[in-house]
Amino acid sequence: MKNKKHFTKIGLLILLLFLSYGCAGTGVLLEAPPFEDKIPEFLTGFYSVNKIENGKVSTKHGSEFLGDFVYLYKDDYFKSGKYFSGIKGSFLPNRIIRTSYKRKKLKFYWFDDDNSSKRGEITFDKITEKKLAATFVTDKGEKESYELVFYKHQLQGDKMITMPLAHRGVSYQPPNNYDGIFPANTIPAFEAALRSGFRGFELDVRITKDNRFVVSHDENLSVSTTAIGLVGEKNLSEIENALVVKSAAIPENRATAEEAYIAAPIVSLKKVLDLFINNNRLKKIVIDIKPDTDERIAKAAEHDFKNFTKEQQQKILFLTREESSAKVLRKICPYSDIALEGSIGPEPIEDLPKFFPEEVGLPRGAHNAISFGANIILAFKSAETAKQEIARALELSRKHHYKIVMWTFARESRLDFMRENKFFPDFILLDLPYYKYALQQLRYIKENNVKVETINKYKETERFKNPIYKRKFNQYVKDFWFKSRTTFGVSYGVGKPRHTESKSGFSNLGNLEINIGRSEVDVFSKTNLELNETFLFWSMFSQDLISSHDNYSTSFKAQRLGIGKTDGFGYVGSVFSIIPYVAIGLTWTKINNFSATNECDKKILDDFKGNIRFGDREFFGIKAEILSHVHLNLNYETGVIFPRHKFFQWLGSFALMEAGYLTLAHYTSTWIDKKPVAGPIVNTLFRAAYLFGYYLIRKENMYWPFPSEPPLRYDAVNFGINFIF
Repeated sequence: MKNKKHFTKIGLLILLLFLSYGCAGTGVLLEAPPFEDKIPEFLTGFYSVNKIENGKVSTKHGSEFLGDFVYLYKDDYFKSGKYFSGIKGSFLPNRIIRTSYKRKKLKFYWFDDDNSSKRGEITFDKITEKKLAATFVTDKGEKESYELVFYKHQLQGDKMITMPLAHRGVSYQPPNNYDGIFPANTIPAFEAALRSGFRGFELDVRITKDNRFVVSHDENLSVSTTAIGLVGEKNLSEIENALVVKSAAIPENRATAEEAYIAAPIVSLKKVLDLFINNNRLKKIVIDIKPDTDERIAKAAEHDFKNFTKEQQQKILFLTREESSAKVLRKICPYSDIALEGSIGPEPIEDLPKFFPEEVGLPRGAHNAISFGANIILAFKSAETAKQEIARALELSRKHHYKIVMWTFARESRLDFMRENKFFPDFILLDLPYYKYALQQLRYIKENNVKVETINKYKETERFKNPIYKRKFNQYVKDFWFKSRTTFGVSYGVGKPRHTESKSGFSNLGNLEINIGRSEVDVFSKTNLELNETFLFWSMFSQDLISSHDNYSTSFKAQRLGIGKTDGFGYVGSVFSIIPYVAIGLTWTKINNFSATNECDKKILDDFKGNIRFGDREFFGIKAEILSHVHLNLNYETGVIFPRHKFFQWLGSFALMEAGYLTLAHYTSTWIDKKPVAGPIVNTLFRAAYLFGYYLIRKENMYWPFPSEPPLRYDAVNFGINFIF
């Protein structure tokens, strides 16, 4: 009776742990994540620095520690399951300011730009719209107090003509930008760009089946959204309910897409324009139109831009691929800037003049901007050759009065290269957050003695508060952690217990199993999908076991409880999908009663009688998913039950097995994108072979490679059905 209660308590504990794990990664969609805004409103931009000594503000501008200016803005970030308003910024010589959440309180620190470790704490003693009082712990461990007074939104000297624009908004896009919390090409990412200091942003558009521009970098929706299929095969109404959950790093490559902290709905270009085009903070939107026919581009552009005023059109810069498409856009938006993207891009450049219409006899009316890829630097044999060719290209662009766009700057070294050689285009597209660009501005001004207007004479005419929409954009933000579905299933199997020291050998037995868990199927291409499941299971063994020898008989009843995880890659079908998979799990087994006429078998089973025994199991199988709601499942199972549990020996053995398995899985999962036909099968075969080999190694030594005794093993073939809700 005591053992039964003990078994019940352990089972309930496992169930609670499993459910809490499921809720941490799954659940319901939220219209707006939990948000805490404890920081008063203040202006975004540069603040002049004056030290406070003995309670008085010094008339001397600047300090050795901070320099002359500090850049500050009100920033949103996501930490510990909460959505906060914090402060970010930068100051000389190479330091940045970030917010942290520690012991349920907001904390502020400064860091070296190239070092993630905290260097000193910052206390903001007072925050008003145009003035902040702050105390810094310096690099010498001393406290210094400052008055920071709003100075100017942007610092640009006579030679700094470039306007930085946020590439796809300020988004979570490793390895270039870990600062964003939203996925790229979404409304909150665009708002975050303007809120942080950018005067505009770039976005990618594709055209739907009903000829509407939708904001999407990839034609394949499953690369970065919860939708399935191609943009060109869907009407806009079919797409707008989907969530953007990832920022695609390399075109059409699911493996390089990075999950953001918070998802947001995919939106039409018209919705973005309605929200931002009349905002006085916005100076330029760069619209990258992905390849399509002139007819479809014309229809989409006519719908979104036909009523635009001259002032609204002047805020637009189109990037297109074809001269004919540029002519179409010029006709619809005569006052917009239009460039041929890839005019000078990463490909080797042999003849620069061919990229300028006049040089090859084309009319200039089609476009008035030139687009340079930042990778132009890599297209030459040496940096010196690159400098000469870039300078020549810029000179030629200026000669014909083109605006110049350079894209995409994901490293500060490329910005340094541009500044050092005085390559100043009209616009640059940045993956860097604005506060890092602001730090570069500060460095450039200081190192080149660029004249900045004096505080007394300068009067700021544009003042930008945060946030722009007073959190209105929360209607476009969704918490996407909670996206898997509940699965419930039953299976029946026929198996055979085994033990190295058994003399008679056990015959087959049957077992009935019930499982419940969470299932997530991610269709990431036209042909492939990924399966991830976590589940809790209970098995009952109740049939007699008749030995393979006529003179002996053995029977017992047993129950088994456990948790498991399934993963696999499969093939997408219109009605059903096929998914080969591998599953691993931990088990707790109790043999309720048994009888054996063979003394050797009796001795083996005596070790398991009356107690709950720990073990593990592996499945190698295949699932057929029918209409996304039913899984038919056939698998081969291997499992071990330990007669006694030596925790550290088991942990060491399991850690070795898991390390090898995860290393193998890392490589096999990369084959899926490269080999979509053979990849899922090869992935499963390699993983299954590894786990089965490890299972065979342990038949003599249950905690291999540590000395131990043989376990009771169990092989089975199971068939089951699961229902997905």
